[in-house]
Amino acid sequence: MNTLKPYMGYSRECGEDEGAYLIFAHNIREAKRIGYPVMFGDLVEDYIDMVVRLLKHKDFLFEQVDPWSRDKIAKDEAHIVDDPPCCKSCLTWGYPLNANGFCEDCEPEEVLR
Repeated sequence: MNTLKPYMGYSRECGEDEGAYLIFAHNIREAKRIGYPVMFGDLVEDYIDMVVRLLKHKDFLFEQVDPWSRDKIAKDEAHIVDDPPCCKSCLTWGYPLNANGFCEDCEPEEVLR
């Protein structure tokens, strides 16, 4: 059984809207430990600036990721996804995407294109 959970890692100072990483880990401590080396200098300036929070009710994220990440998930290996699948219109991630790659909020825009 898969024991990984999805977490979001971002800068406390800048906020999650300025950039965030998807992290699959067994617990929050592990998520911060594996996320920090990747995020340092890119998003966060120091360890205290880094925020990691559990993404509850986001099990669809396990299916949206690329094959490399799905392989890691199948092996129950903690890892970071620096480019999670995002909506083709609003470019946000963390929401279910339809078959064409749009989130629920942007689906009406898709029809207008």
